[in-house]
Amino acid sequence: MKEEYRREMEQLGPRPEELERLYRVMEGGAEMKKTKRLGGKAAAVLVCAALMVTAAAAATVPAVWEALQDRLGAFAPYAQTIEGAACADQGVEVRVLSAISDDLEAWVYLSVRDVEEDRLNEFLTLDGKLTAGEAKEPEEGSVLWMWFTEPFSTSRFELVSYDAETKTALLSARVSYDAWTQPNGAARLDISGMTTQKGRMRGSVSCASVTGAELKSLPAGENDKVIYKLYHRRGTDPKYAYDDGTDYFLPDEQVVLAPGQTPMDIEGTEDMRISSMGFASDGCFHIRLELAQGIAPELDEDYGVSRLYISLSDSHWDSAYRLYQERLVEGGIDILFPLLKAENLEGIQSREAGIFGGYTRPGTDIEGSWSTEFELDYYPSAVLDWTGELDGWQVERVTVSPLSVTMKSNASGGLDIPLYAVKKDGSTVAAQLGRSGYNNVGAMRREKEEKWEAYATWKFEEPVEVEDLVSLRLGDGVIPVN
Repeated sequence: MKEEYRREMEQLGPRPEELERLYRVMEGGAEMKKTKRLGGKAAAVLVCAALMVTAAAAATVPAVWEALQDRLGAFAPYAQTIEGAACADQGVEVRVLSAISDDLEAWVYLSVRDVEEDRLNEFLTLDGKLTAGEAKEPEEGSVLWMWFTEPFSTSRFELVSYDAETKTALLSARVSYDAWTQPNGAARLDISGMTTQKGRMRGSVSCASVTGAELKSLPAGENDKVIYKLYHRRGTDPKYAYDDGTDYFLPDEQVVLAPGQTPMDIEGTEDMRISSMGFASDGCFHIRLELAQGIAPELDEDYGVSRLYISLSDSHWDSAYRLYQERLVEGGIDILFPLLKAENLEGIQSREAGIFGGYTRPGTDIEGSWSTEFELDYYPSAVLDWTGELDGWQVERVTVSPLSVTMKSNASGGLDIPLYAVKKDGSTVAAQLGRSGYNNVGAMRREKEEKWEAYATWKFEEPVEVEDLVSLRLGDGVIPVN
């Protein structure tokens, strides 16, 4: 088999070093991972040869394999190889490669490869969904179950890497189970389209260089459209907006900063940069973004509101630094902070301007239909025998898997503290708080007394073997495991 692959792949022209790496893996070299048992079913883990149904597909494997290994890190031996879950349309092949799952969440990894043209790039996004699991049977007497009856699905796909040489993208998708849903070994991927015209921005620049000097300003032009006016509406639907009395914050003189006065790059992108940042002639703080050719803020299709957001504050209550207006100007966007004046200079200098959200860019739209079903193995959690009191509240149920911990209790507040798994050799593995929530179910049932139900999850920073654990530490409390 190795010699057949060698002859066919050399005709396709991958790099020699990629071929040699692949041959070592196929021969059972050090990079192959041993089988782990998932839910009672053996699954080979990330074996390159298993990803190659055809010689043509094999040419994409080395780059995808390396990116996938980097992404999984310490969790690679616990991942499942998905075989035979592939589909093609419009000259694009979609293949589900691997997954890692317990009964808290599943991460699924897929490749998208253009087999006919060169239409993909590092801005690829998918339209579709990944569906997995099923609704649990309602727990008698619990109000936490009443609204949830459908399997969980996600429409968010994250681009992990793109290899231009093989025209292949690696993407991930996560489905999260909770108190109302559970895995059932089945999953389905449905994609209706893909595009490279949508960019996602998540960057920041320091405001330390801002001075109290007045920068050159220009009158707002007739064609300079306001595309974001946060303080002119309440709620999430601009259609029902009304003037809430804050319009008087706007300066009498409507100006924008002149471009090119304090240019500054934004790390990680060439699609936009800071053009000018400082105080305009209206006495207010402004930031002017310069957008590269063909770049524009993504607008809500129904209301024309910008989805490219600016933040000078992490606090929802720090309104002076969160209140802003976006105005389209020639070649970019001018952002006005009407409550920030020269007397706020020291506070401005201590902050970073966060820029995040969606924008559009030159690219290609591909409409089609890509659907495939596959078996999704998972690590079932062990339910601990222990129940008891921790920090004044009663723990009713604790489960542990190699990947995570879940806890049900009557806690009446959040549990925003790390959890530690203690091994038999005395070493520990940290687990960070994931999804959590709590409700006064007594009030929901219109009972006189408070009755709380809380659900919290933690995810391990590296996998553990449950049988190798002695206890879990949460704050000052200790939960015995074995």
